[in-house]
Amino acid sequence: MRTVGFEVLARWIDPDLGEVGPNEFIPAAHGKSLLSVLTYNLIRSACSAAGQWQSDCYLAFNVPPSLLQDPQAMGLMVDAIGETGFAFGRVRVEMTEAELIEDEGGARQTVQALKALGMKVVLDDFGTGFSSLVRLNEFDFDEIKIDGGFVKKLDIDADSRKIIAAVVGLGHSLEIPVVAEAVETPEQADFLRRLGCDFAQGWLFGRPVPAEAVPALLSTRAVTERTRQGLHLSPFHRQYQLEALYASAPVGLCFIDMGKRYVAANEAFCRMIDKTPDQVVGKAIREVYTPEVAALVESTVDGLFKGQNGESIEFKFPDKPEVFLVYHQPVRDESGGLLGLSVVSIDITARKQAEQALRDSERHYRNSVELSPTVMWIAEPSGELSYISPMVDEPPHRSLQERTAAWYARMDPDDRQRVHAEWLAWLSSGDLFETRFRIQWPPGTWRWVRSRARPQWVHGELVRWFGTFSDITREVELQARVLALEATLEQRRTP
Repeated sequence: MRTVGFEVLARWIDPDLGEVGPNEFIPAAHGKSLLSVLTYNLIRSACSAAGQWQSDCYLAFNVPPSLLQDPQAMGLMVDAIGETGFAFGRVRVEMTEAELIEDEGGARQTVQALKALGMKVVLDDFGTGFSSLVRLNEFDFDEIKIDGGFVKKLDIDADSRKIIAAVVGLGHSLEIPVVAEAVETPEQADFLRRLGCDFAQGWLFGRPVPAEAVPALLSTRAVTERTRQGLHLSPFHRQYQLEALYASAPVGLCFIDMGKRYVAANEAFCRMIDKTPDQVVGKAIREVYTPEVAALVESTVDGLFKGQNGESIEFKFPDKPEVFLVYHQPVRDESGGLLGLSVVSIDITARKQAEQALRDSERHYRNSVELSPTVMWIAEPSGELSYISPMVDEPPHRSLQERTAAWYARMDPDDRQRVHAEWLAWLSSGDLFETRFRIQWPPGTWRWVRSRARPQWVHGELVRWFGTFSDITREVELQARVLALEATLEQRRTP
């Protein structure tokens, strides 16, 4: 940030009267027709002093509309600048709104003449006085200055903040730089910066000083500083950015104010609730839905107001299949006051249907496994299990260690030791492995299981084993039955 200019102020210190305020002597000078002479002397003195500064800062002078309608007064002002050799391009003429302009045409010609010389014309104290928007339309202003009264109250007055935001947005929509007056605190400067205000001036950057003190001031600190660094979006730009986002977003977007009204809603959101934008935007929740549904939506909104930022909920309308994932973000003003909720709705019906289909598939799989149970497992070259699929009757979310321990616990103690010894002795062979053992599956029911494993080789190196546990109870029973029948037949053949 850097100093770009100074506003020149008239001060009168009388030996007898002491310091006389401008609110007293300027009306007096105007009443005695001395205002043009006072302005001439002020401009001549200031331009003469500024011509000696090592700076290209501009000088701004307050000129009431009455002088703009006086060709002789304007001639004196131009002469005052020309006599000092000060560049006309470094002069700002601030047109105050304290008076009604009687001769609009004459004032407009004067403004055009000043601009033709290179001077810039500024609309001062915008938002107060006479016909601000009319003057903004009639005159080709180079800058707009926000009245300091609004800036001073922005910390405590929501309306002042709204007016400032509106003026900044108006200036940027017209491509006219905006200056904020009477900035006294860092908080005010931060607020203006976030809005994208172009320039700021006030006691935060420096107190009024005599002309001879300006060179030292320029070398130490800023007085009037630029607050916008080009990347800040003005309210004007934010509005159109938001409109573009609402129009193109593939998800439902809406804003609900504290009165539970839909202040904004995009097409996607309206389609989700089977409404048109005209049936939603500007309407209260109770005007959009049936009483039963409105009560449900209002209850949900009340919960969102009380919830944590960024939390999501699943929402479903009664008697409708669609399911929506709803995210919300409370919207607050600069003072922290809650303005409403920004809501994002995503149709997750397809996802919920897919999840249900997956649950159904899992249930079918479990039923199938119960009928013909098979469990897959993977082991490292060392023989240690690195994966084992879950059993039908085990609790969900078990760790590998818990699942492995549960398997060992179900095995017949004698088989457990035998199979473990067989497995460790077989590892070095690298051949197909097969054994069988007894296990409680489900608990309380002993079944026979066959364990088979095939080694995987990569570039001649054993990298892992892939195996299965298969229920062979029926097979063992049939084998036992066959053996029993063979034994019976053998006995009958024996004389």
